[in-house]
Amino acid sequence: MNRIIKWGLIGLGNASFNLASEFKNTNNSELIAIASKTKDKLEQFKKKFNISNQNAYSDYDNIFKNNDIDVIFIGLPNSMHEHFCLKALEYNKNVLVEKPITNNFESFLRIKKEFLKKNLLVEEGTANKYHPFYTDALNVLSNLDQSKIYKIKSSFGNDALGGKKIFGFRLKKIDTNKRLFNQSLGGGAILDGGIYPVSLIVDILNLYQNNYFENFAINKCLNKISNNIDLNSKIFGKTKNIDIEIETSLIDNLDNNLEVYTKNEIIKINNIFNISSNSSIETIIENKTDKKINIIENNSYFYEIKEISQLLIENNFFRERFDKIEKNIKFLSNWILRK
Repeated sequence: MNRIIKWGLIGLGNASFNLASEFKNTNNSELIAIASKTKDKLEQFKKKFNISNQNAYSDYDNIFKNNDIDVIFIGLPNSMHEHFCLKALEYNKNVLVEKPITNNFESFLRIKKEFLKKNLLVEEGTANKYHPFYTDALNVLSNLDQSKIYKIKSSFGNDALGGKKIFGFRLKKIDTNKRLFNQSLGGGAILDGGIYPVSLIVDILNLYQNNYFENFAINKCLNKISNNIDLNSKIFGKTKNIDIEIETSLIDNLDNNLEVYTKNEIIKINNIFNISSNSSIETIIENKTDKKINIIENNSYFYEIKEISQLLIENNFFRERFDKIEKNIKFLSNWILRK
């Protein structure tokens, strides 16, 4: 009989809901437990996803004591990630933690130290990386002659503030009680959205080796800041012969894509972060465009659950991907310091 990996969720926000909705489509995974301090969310999840009363916890600590759980998804604010990653490892639970894994490099090193002791799986929840379209995109980029690449641009941003603008001025005020706009909860555009283009750039630079990542340096950073929260941030950097531009925002709808420029062509990966039927890979040579559209129907969360569960079944932990997570948070930490 095939092993089924048992999952628990802590924090029942959008990310947890997206994950929970996909367990019905997998054959190697089962959602058995949830935890939330919000009674209404706990009741809603219990009903919708058929969670038993005994496996619905109002105290986060109690879910770790459930011996049936193999892996826990931590969907709490960024400022809580380190504490609950370490708590999970204390109880020998594997972990998938919502992106970013934590909010600074020193915090990550503490998590890494415990991970190495226990040899448990700790993964960062950038779900789009598990989708076959993401792999297809990296395969296209891996075939480029890196000596001809001179610029890479990527952006991820949405208008999370909302409200009307009059003559370019927004009337709606920032609500610092909300996670995205609360410094003490690890809010801000860089931590919330910047991880997407940053981790994509790290993956691309890893394709080409030659110390591309280690040689990356930020030359300039442009920020829009209010209440100590970065609402929009754009960095300009360079690694060897490649110029890199990355932008993220909580107040603007950005392109949410990737553009790689070589001497002969432009590769555009559209909708790479929220992969859907609108995602495509465009190759532009001498104003002629070849376009490959994503035709895979399952979403990124389905593939994320399926792959992590399979890794646990096979006891096949991925140190190389853990190394990439380290590069992600180091990159983000350097960006945050430039605010």
